[in-house]
Amino acid sequence: MLNIWESNIKQNLELQIVVPMIVYHGKSKWQKKGMKDYFRIKDNWFFRFIPDFDYLLTDLSSYTDSQIKDGTFQRAAIEIGLLMHKNIFDEKKLARHLKDFIGIGKLYFREEEGLKFLESVLRYLFSSTEIAVEDALKSIEMIDGRAKETLMTTAEKLIAQGLEQGLEQGLERGTLLDKKEILIKLISKKFGISEKERSFIITVEDKEKLDLALDEILFAESKDVLFDILKEG
Repeated sequence: MLNIWESNIKQNLELQIVVPMIVYHGKSKWQKKGMKDYFRIKDNWFFRFIPDFDYLLTDLSSYTDSQIKDGTFQRAAIEIGLLMHKNIFDEKKLARHLKDFIGIGKLYFREEEGLKFLESVLRYLFSSTEIAVEDALKSIEMIDGRAKETLMTTAEKLIAQGLEQGLEQGLERGTLLDKKEILIKLISKKFGISEKERSFIITVEDKEKLDLALDEILFAESKDVLFDILKEG
């Protein structure tokens, strides 16, 4: 708010009214309080020196998925974004309904603005969840043409970036447990991983095999190649 008002003054404009908005998607319920409530002041005389702005709150925990999808919010981008945020802490549910959520914007994704938004959705999923990019791409099969080509390229870049970062972490953190955790994370990001596969990696005690699997993951076309390395001998 101060930045906007300072900008108004610098441009010799009248001060604009600023309406603060908070969109909340945390696990616990948002407790709305006024500015005065954050100060431990017993004497009300001091309250006049505290700016007490109000704000508009959208607490996603108070909305069902159906309410978000069925017209409470008018734009496809807003509906999809809110559904992603609302369900980001329940990855199984998010993965299960991802196709339905993204399907809301099928027509919107034909526009340049919609395409950029969908790229940001992919980046958000990749950075905030363990959902594999390949699984995310399966949810956008209804998209065709240039949009799909662009998204495939974005997905490839995201996978490469994630793998490179993971490999760097694996090299820096040299314990067996660290390498196992990094390998599990990378396989999960690139191909997806089952609980059985995850449990198997935890049992591997050969550091050289783990290093070979980490070296190979950038170029592996399937996770079978990696498990063959871990099972050798």
